[in-house]
Amino acid sequence: MKKCTHFYTLLLWTLLFFKGFSSSQLPDLLIYKGDTIPIYANPLEQLYAKSSSRPNFFGSKHECTSTSCWRGYYAEWEIISNEIYLTGIFSCCEEHRETKADLKELFGNQCVNGKVKAVWVTDTFISPQGKLLHYVHMGYGSVYEKELEFQFKEGKLLGIKSYDNSKSRTSFYRANQKALMKFIERKINWSILPKIKGEIKVFVQFSANTHGLIDRAEVIRGYNKYFDKEAIRVVKSIPQWDILYSHGKFIRMNYILPVILNTEKKGNYRVKKPRNSLHSHRSYKAIR
Repeated sequence: MKKCTHFYTLLLWTLLFFKGFSSSQLPDLLIYKGDTIPIYANPLEQLYAKSSSRPNFFGSKHECTSTSCWRGYYAEWEIISNEIYLTGIFSCCEEHRETKADLKELFGNQCVNGKVKAVWVTDTFISPQGKLLHYVHMGYGSVYEKELEFQFKEGKLLGIKSYDNSKSRTSFYRANQKALMKFIERKINWSILPKIKGEIKVFVQFSANTHGLIDRAEVIRGYNKYFDKEAIRVVKSIPQWDILYSHGKFIRMNYILPVILNTEKKGNYRVKKPRNSLHSHRSYKAIR
């Protein structure tokens, strides 16, 4: 028999609370107390949100977009005397990364000494700080160890909050797909399952609590009640799953995992036989 390789792949359909672009985006930059830090915000988009079109910042020669910079530019901002100023608009093109828009041409008399007071900004900015804890390949969804939150109204800084996400933890099994596969294979109790031909897949959606224990699991595409029940039991037995904090609060994320059962895998693990077949038959009936 040709040997088949099966993977317990944690699906990329992870149901996140994050929304955004289809790729991680190049952030705008904020100069604050002499440091230049990234921000998960694009205040220029607010300015042109009600306009049918946006001015061409760099001319046709340097106009470009990429999956990591759909807007075609990144902007630089600075907080001066508790007010936010636009200090630069730069091209996202690798070969023209130093190309800077002419703020005087774009904003006229609003541009003073190379800066534009951003009175249109009424928003909250998040600046990621420290170690990357959870990468999300979309928009600004990635989570870092700490976050600074800047609150603005009509260009004035109202306050700054700090959030600690350091309680977050990445599961060994989510980071190691082969180990997860082996764990699930060994945990399946083949002795209580009916005989099967070929391969069965049971898709289980699950999530973990603040201790990393998987306490919620449900079948979203199953086979029958025997295999579905066993798939849920096995998934709930996975130890120390991911713990994620964002904005200082625990985030319960949902994952979808296919539990794959087949006769070949069953043969790789010894099935414990009961002392007599009659007892086995009755136990199986009771489970049914």
